[in-house]
Amino acid sequence: PGRDFVASLASLAARLARQVFRAQWADCRLPGCTIANLAAVLCFASRGDRVLAPAPSDGGHLSQRRGGTPSVLGLVVDDLPFDRDRQRLDSEAAAAQICRTAPALVVLGRSVILGPDDLEPVVAACRETGALSLYDASHVAGLIAGGVFPNPLAAGVDLMTTSTYKTLAGPTGAIVLGRSADHGARFSMFADGALLANQDAARFAPLCGVLAEFAESGAYAALTIDLAERLKRALVNAGLPVLLPDRPAETHQVVVPVGNLETTRRVMAELEAANVLVGRCPVPGSPGQHGLRFGSQLIARQRFSEPMRRAASPVVGRADGASALSLGLLPAIEVFLNQL
Repeated sequence: PGRDFVASLASLAARLARQVFRAQWADCRLPGCTIANLAAVLCFASRGDRVLAPAPSDGGHLSQRRGGTPSVLGLVVDDLPFDRDRQRLDSEAAAAQICRTAPALVVLGRSVILGPDDLEPVVAACRETGALSLYDASHVAGLIAGGVFPNPLAAGVDLMTTSTYKTLAGPTGAIVLGRSADHGARFSMFADGALLANQDAARFAPLCGVLAEFAESGAYAALTIDLAERLKRALVNAGLPVLLPDRPAETHQVVVPVGNLETTRRVMAELEAANVLVGRCPVPGSPGQHGLRFGSQLIARQRFSEPMRRAASPVVGRADGASALSLGLLPAIEVFLNQL
């Protein structure tokens, strides 16, 4: 009972996702992008196939990278080359690698992503060799939906997966999209037969609401970039180490390198004691090095939802006995918050 209504919400979500991301097909039924990547690999690759994906030290997610989901499924995973100075995929080297190794699948997109990659050489190499390309847009989906980050599907990437939270600010879940109707039919049949005995139908209504916001106005995507740039300038002006300090922010992320894992965790704890919560990430291109990854999307979402009301800024506390880095970060963060 009620199945037709649930199906209508799932269909509406898929239609809105196709519209927002300019895709030929979309499936919004999976519970998260780790599962979506698992499903895509299971559907479009076979045990023993070669996969190229971002290295763990360059921000590759466990569902993409060597030692993670593809390896568990019996795939041979090689790291894609990375340009440390530009904090981008080394696209020309990646294209040469594709032509040399002829992989079945090339996985693009990273968890640490400070700007768009040049996808044209990679897409051309995939077409030349018959490799399938998949872009994990989990961290930048809202920016793509809002038109402030290049759409990988428009660049010719075959498949795109994304979580529905982070910059998209929807409920927990995933969307799988693509450019080919044949791929869509194949994926839907696979998901129906192997992964979707049951699902959380309550996700569809709020997901439809979020996608409709982006379809209508681009939502808060531009504000997200603007706030990231304000935070980045506050940190740079305070003399703090920031990745790509001379370039404006191009995503919601701002990364401050710290050092080894133990030191980074200590700085995180010091900031938490001062009421500042910030996550950790690898410093792309610097194996063994870690840093703080700030994100502007939540504040942007709050401003978009309540534009007429100035929300109270978080209270930044003291960090008694903290490291020099923490003591330098806190005033810079206060400068940023006071601009809101």
